[in-house]
Amino acid sequence: MTTESMLHDIPGGKAVVEWFGRAPRFHDANLLELTFSGKGAGLLRIHAWNMTNEVDSKGYFVLEKHATVTLAFQGVSSIECADFDMVPGIIFELEITRAGEHFRIEWSASYGVNGVVTAKKVQIGLTPGKPD
Repeated sequence: MTTESMLHDIPGGKAVVEWFGRAPRFHDANLLELTFSGKGAGLLRIHAWNMTNEVDSKGYFVLEKHATVTLAFQGVSSIECADFDMVPGIIFELEITRAGEHFRIEWSASYGVNGVVTAKKVQIGLTPGKPD
C-alpha cells in the first residue's frame, strides 16, 4: 500500500490529504520534534507545505498550505535512528507502510536524523499555518 492509501486508514490522515490536496511526501519538510517515552509512545512533529510552480521576487518557490503535522505513536515496538542528535532536521522523503499488524514510518533526511519507527497505532494531527 502507498502512503496515500495508508493515510486513509490512519485516524486524522484523511484531513492531511484534504488539506494538502494530495498525500504529502514531506520533501524538504522540517522535522521539528522527535520524542519517545518508555511506555511505547512517541511522536514526530513536522512543518510541511505545498510548493507551487511560482517564484517570488527573490527567485524562491512560493510555498502555500503550511501546516504542522504530528504523527503520534502508540505501541512502539522498534525504533532505528541515525544522527538522532540532529533535530530539527530536513526530511527528504517520508513513507508510511504496513508491517503485519503494525505501521512502519520511515524517513530519510536531507539534513539531520533518518529513521524508522514501527508502532501498533498511529494517529495524525494537523494544525494549519506555520509553527510558532
